[in-house]
Amino acid sequence: MRADVKTGLILLLLALPVAAQPVLRWGGDSEGGAPFVEADPGDPEKVVGFDVEVAEEIARALGRKPQFVQVSFTAIDQSTQRGDFDIGLSGVEDTRARRAQLAASIPYYTFTEALTVREADKEKYDELADFRGKRIGTLGGTIAYDILLAAEKTHGLEAVSYDDDVHPYEDVANGRLDAVLLDNIIATRAMERTKGLYTHFDKPVAKGHYIIVTARENTKLRDQVNEILKARMRDGRLKGIYEKWGIWDEYQQPLFNEVLKSGAAGFSPPVKPSQP
Repeated sequence: MRADVKTGLILLLLALPVAAQPVLRWGGDSEGGAPFVEADPGDPEKVVGFDVEVAEEIARALGRKPQFVQVSFTAIDQSTQRGDFDIGLSGVEDTRARRAQLAASIPYYTFTEALTVREADKEKYDELADFRGKRIGTLGGTIAYDILLAAEKTHGLEAVSYDDDVHPYEDVANGRLDAVLLDNIIATRAMERTKGLYTHFDKPVAKGHYIIVTARENTKLRDQVNEILKARMRDGRLKGIYEKWGIWDEYQQPLFNEVLKSGAAGFSPPVKPSQP
């Protein structure tokens, strides 16, 4: 082959477009912060967190490149169904209503609902029955808010809804609220951020699970996600992620065992957990 022809062929091949790696778009809320999803302190263009790493594991197993899409926590469901992204995860709770609206994955993490009070009040308030006539805040649209609405009738407390999970804890510290009821992961972060708080981790009000959601009709992707999650439970990678972020606890291995044994694909309502 003549050198000029060979060179021409090489230049032509180099000019051909390279097939881009397919993308897995996943939606979450980085405003809530660590350990779910937050801006990387070293590079604000990136996000870090345990849900970020779960999404990366799913994308890798699918042969796709993960691409984060910012969305407010309360809009994750509707944005998922609308197709703004392929999967939604960012502390998304397993509820009957969510399973009716979307294709929901197996549970991949167990959380507990924990009461946070002022340090000075930790001996005075440690269960919902103690808060008659008092104000307890939480993030709206959560299992915790449903629990507080029910407790308004049974215990005579006042449930206060917030649009974020930061200000409720600040309002406990400054006296505008008497307590916050939210996920133990969120409470742990709040205590690191806001001084003068105490969380009754040893007396959880209830427990629930985090799930991943896809559009209602996209059951194929949901089923693929389920298999990937189960594989990562088996090979230890999911546990490794949780340990890295300091959220592995006594509730996780029993969840893994249950999921791997039965599939655990159905709705599991929040219940009062056994005391550790």
